[in-house]
Amino acid sequence: MPLPPSLQICFCDRSHNIQHNFYLLKIMAEEPNPTNSNNIEMNVTASGDSKVTQVGQINAAEVKIVVERIEPILERLQQIPKAESPGVLKAWKTQKSLAYWQGRKAEIAQIQRWLTDNNTFLIGIEGIGGAGKSMLAAKIYEEIAGFPKRFWGDVSNGASFSDLARQVLREFGFPVPEEEAKLVEALVRCLRSGEFLLIIDNLESLLQPNRQWGSLFYGEFFTAWVEFGGNSKVIVTTRERPELKGFEWLPLKGLQVDEGVGLLTALGIRGDLAEFVELVDGHPLLLRLVGDLLKEEYPQDPDLRRLADLGLGNLRQLLTDPQVVGVHRRENVGMVLVLDASFERLSELQKALLLNISVYRGAVDSAAAMAMLPGSSAVEIEGELRNIVKRSLLVEKLNGKRRFEFQPVVLEYVRYKAGDQTQAHQRAIYYYLLNVKQKPWQTKEDIKEHLEIFYHWYQLEKYNWAFDTLRVCNDLLILRGYYTTQIDLYSQLIEAWEKIGEKKNLNHAAAFTSLGNACHSLGQYQQAMTWHEESLHIKKEIGDYRGQGTSLGNLGNAYDSLGQYPLAIEYYHKSLEIFQKIGDRYGEGTSLNNLGIASRGLKQYPQAISFFQKSLKIFEEIGERRGKGNSLTGLGNIYYLLGQDQQSIEYYQQSVEIFKEIGDLSGESNSLGNLGNVYRSLENYERAINYYQQSLQIQRKIGNLRGQANAWFNLGLTLEKVYQESDALGAYRNAHERFEEMGLNAELALCKNAIERLSQPKAPVVSQRGFWGWLRRLWRWVRAWFRR
Repeated sequence: MPLPPSLQICFCDRSHNIQHNFYLLKIMAEEPNPTNSNNIEMNVTASGDSKVTQVGQINAAEVKIVVERIEPILERLQQIPKAESPGVLKAWKTQKSLAYWQGRKAEIAQIQRWLTDNNTFLIGIEGIGGAGKSMLAAKIYEEIAGFPKRFWGDVSNGASFSDLARQVLREFGFPVPEEEAKLVEALVRCLRSGEFLLIIDNLESLLQPNRQWGSLFYGEFFTAWVEFGGNSKVIVTTRERPELKGFEWLPLKGLQVDEGVGLLTALGIRGDLAEFVELVDGHPLLLRLVGDLLKEEYPQDPDLRRLADLGLGNLRQLLTDPQVVGVHRRENVGMVLVLDASFERLSELQKALLLNISVYRGAVDSAAAMAMLPGSSAVEIEGELRNIVKRSLLVEKLNGKRRFEFQPVVLEYVRYKAGDQTQAHQRAIYYYLLNVKQKPWQTKEDIKEHLEIFYHWYQLEKYNWAFDTLRVCNDLLILRGYYTTQIDLYSQLIEAWEKIGEKKNLNHAAAFTSLGNACHSLGQYQQAMTWHEESLHIKKEIGDYRGQGTSLGNLGNAYDSLGQYPLAIEYYHKSLEIFQKIGDRYGEGTSLNNLGIASRGLKQYPQAISFFQKSLKIFEEIGERRGKGNSLTGLGNIYYLLGQDQQSIEYYQQSVEIFKEIGDLSGESNSLGNLGNVYRSLENYERAINYYQQSLQIQRKIGNLRGQANAWFNLGLTLEKVYQESDALGAYRNAHERFEEMGLNAELALCKNAIERLSQPKAPVVSQRGFWGWLRRLWRWVRAWFRR
């Protein structure tokens, strides 16, 4: 018997559907007047405004004052920055400028040896901020021999593994399953098939404080790549090592003295260069900051002696004093002192620009910068940004459009200097609202502005508004299968609410509901039940009857998917009772539909038909198209099981048309799979295979494990009928893998039996090309003709 696709209707907390126009007006109501530049009052001297101005020796008390002043920012620089919200992957053929490159011959030679070693698959470049990890990786990326295809992905914004894997697969010319649970396998298979170079920059952004992964599937990918390997190589840069075996690690230190001297010389700096390089331990970014500062301030005489005129006359004493370097890294102390000096030499407009644009994630263009200081012109803003680049406080990128980005260490420093960034976050929200892409949306890229708005509301600790933002694009995340993104974002909100003690509110409960539905869609039914129980508990405490009906229905869905039909029916009846009591027609129709599904599981077909007909009538009366499509599908399933094939085909075809019209990929795939079941029973195997393949393609696209497993199993049954036993065996194995992942033992046993049956040696049989084989085929054709 073919396996029908799952057809439960997941309940959503519909009281939180947000109209986009109202949402925009609500934001604007609190937004400062965007035409009045005086509304931005960034405290440009909020932290550590004083400078080291004394030339010569300073006493111990004065050293202590300096240390206390820079202590907070030093603590911040020593922390590893973590992405607080999933962001969009920054991917490119690396745009790192290799101007003024010096040395690193030993490091490059070591990486080259690993790249040619057949037993090395993962290479890690580890070092403190500003040590040149990304630059070294860029040098390898640009100049190393071999590797005809290469990909550079910067995950500093906390990009999900799904985004990374999909872009890599597209870039390397491989099919993208769009299935989050299978992207690991797809990427490993891709890398094993050729000689590719994959560089993942700023890996530390993905790690939790305990060095465990904060984003799903990265750890699984690295583990699988180490286990299977291939001719491709993966290089990561990071400030912190993950808890993972299989890496070859290159700890990156500062430049050698001669290399540092070469860098300062190339920048045109004069003075005792070797002594200064030794003083700062050859730290590349610190050398570059000092060089560019001197060039900008004293273009005719960029000598190291001029540092005294910039308030850095005591630099040597501070970098060798036990009170300072006994606690903090010398490079970080020097970085803070030089950044202080550079910052104080900026114009007021340049300071305001830096402090305000630091609120953004990733590179910004002049339009985004101008949104922070609307009183200035675009030409003026871009000119000032390019002037700041000359001081190495920003990095300029050209990729069709001029954009500007912070070095990670400089970004942490500037954000510290900025202090309270409330107004900057508000302006960022207003900017993104004016630039959101209008519907229809097709991919996650289409809602990137909404994800940035979510991030800024979260930073402002306006968690309910962050929730509202997420609900605006929630349907896209569901229909296109971005379930791990949902899990990441809703989990983040739940953690924040619980931290501030706001546990008993509708949004908190709805976030648990969305978490449960996302886990259900990924086939994680036990985890889904945990979240729905949490949601139900909150709704009981706050007296939300409609919400209780929703959670009870979703718990019924989980039990139904696990084959525990009596428990599912129990929860569906509880849900139905609540919806009927409060007069919620949509909830009533949904509960009836799901009761029909569970009754079908118990083979109580007359009851199932009654439930589906009642739900169909309700959905038609209230104009609910998706619900109508689900009820039609349910009726088609029952008539198929009763052997009334033509009637089931009519119901399925009606449901396919509805799901196509409303863009419900999951519903469309289910109905296509069901049509495959009917045509298989009619022995029209070619048509059945076509429907199963269409269904499988959609299920893989949206990442539905249960739907894929059903489609693979049904394909196996059908391929057996046309004597394609090798292909059938592969289909059963694919189904077995997915059922095993979901822990569905009954379906697993069916797959195992089929695999064992096809794996056994066959006794000699009369050739199918003989007379009897021809007669059997003729009889099947005649019987199928009469049935049609």
